[in-house]
Amino acid sequence: MLAAVGINTWRRQGRDGAVTRAASGEPPIHFFAHQARAGATGAREDFEQMIALLVEAVRGDARLVFANGGDWGIDALVGDLKGQITIWQAKYFPHGVTRNHRRQIEDSFASAVRNARQHGYQIQEWVLCVPSSFDPQMAQWWDSWGPTRTRLTGVRLVLWDETALRSQLMQPAARYVRRAYYHPYQDSGDTDEPERSQPVMIRTERPRQYRDHAQTTWRGGDERRIGARSYLLHGDAVEQISNDHSWSWREATADRVQHDLLRVRIRQLRLIRDTPAAQRRREEVRAHGRLLRKLNGAAGLPSFDDLTEDAASTTLVTVLPSGTTWRQAFGPTGTPLARYAAAGVLGAAADVCAALAVLHGEGASHRALGPDSIVLCGRTRRATLVDGGLAALTPQPGEGVPGYRAPEQHRGNGSAAPVDVYQLAALVYHTMTGHPPSPHATPPIRTTLPELPDHIDDLLLRCLDPDPSRRSTETRALAGAFREGRRLLSQGGTP
Repeated sequence: MLAAVGINTWRRQGRDGAVTRAASGEPPIHFFAHQARAGATGAREDFEQMIALLVEAVRGDARLVFANGGDWGIDALVGDLKGQITIWQAKYFPHGVTRNHRRQIEDSFASAVRNARQHGYQIQEWVLCVPSSFDPQMAQWWDSWGPTRTRLTGVRLVLWDETALRSQLMQPAARYVRRAYYHPYQDSGDTDEPERSQPVMIRTERPRQYRDHAQTTWRGGDERRIGARSYLLHGDAVEQISNDHSWSWREATADRVQHDLLRVRIRQLRLIRDTPAAQRRREEVRAHGRLLRKLNGAAGLPSFDDLTEDAASTTLVTVLPSGTTWRQAFGPTGTPLARYAAAGVLGAAADVCAALAVLHGEGASHRALGPDSIVLCGRTRRATLVDGGLAALTPQPGEGVPGYRAPEQHRGNGSAAPVDVYQLAALVYHTMTGHPPSPHATPPIRTTLPELPDHIDDLLLRCLDPDPSRRSTETRALAGAFREGRRLLSQGGTP
């Protein structure tokens, strides 16, 4: 089997002589990207999450298994733990497989077989996923050990090494997994990718007199120095200009490339004209930075990294949580969710409520919730906010993520808890049912998910009330209700 990797294309020749080739312009897949995304300590979990999403994309309804007093020798599975399953075991060995790694692989397989016997299910296949290639000695071991284990246990062993993983990732069904984990510096522009959230403020055309400012546009792949630090941008920044053209706002994801590598979220206010409105906005961004520095990662909020100022700009940098976005994990996909997936949505919503409660306790509100503003982190998949949203910033007409704006945001007077509650409920509703809530008459979720308990459905509909005063805005109580809903759905729901 032969694999060749280049800058613009790569191909793999299979046993039948067919060649799988990436589209022109696709960047190569480098598995060291997991270290860049999550650091040395988080790369293993990041790789495991990628494997679960990849299996879900190419094989169907995969589940990531969390370590909770032992993970039964499973990282991801397809099937029923009361019947037959296929197991994917992820081992993040990007530099190759050594004798010590071989022992870990053997122990993982033995654990999987032992737990299958103890808990009454059958393993059909055990797929080992390693982002590197075996050297001749390790290949000889695998070719001997694998068939022996199959003969003794009846479990078929399969190897997804770096070549097989690339082949799986280049399948059309895995396009979004490939882009989420391995396309950090460019956007290929394909038209069949799900629609992304739009900027959180109204975009206006730049007048001619601001062409000098336009020349400073941030582009993916640029290295930008901000204060004493340098950052490598992953993609073009989202940029907006205020209605009076006195200031601009831009956001970008980047790697901090000095000292230890760190993935960050950069949000910068840049003054175009020195006006009272621009100075007020600058003070609000400073207050936003002070708030995130004070909270610094509390209860699902992003960790503060830096606040830098010069004569023309104020730049806030926060640590980008490592994990899977809400969109990647749940959707919305345009179709209703099954019961177990809906239970996961309610669990994530409960985590978001905890983060919102902290913001509300400081007199601030996020006001920019959507499927790309929430990340599920670590093996527990705890929901964390990508950034601080619009906390401490004065509400603007039309702000927020399209499709999830509270009615009052269109008028420019949306703030505090009612907006956040509406946005989160709209996201949960859209994700569960496959369609957004109606501004006029929103059908109950039970019409598409009959297992959802009545009181949880009624609570979500109250949170979507057009009148902010009629919404349930106690976010800690909402978190408790969502956790209860998750438990009931996991157990089969109620009539």
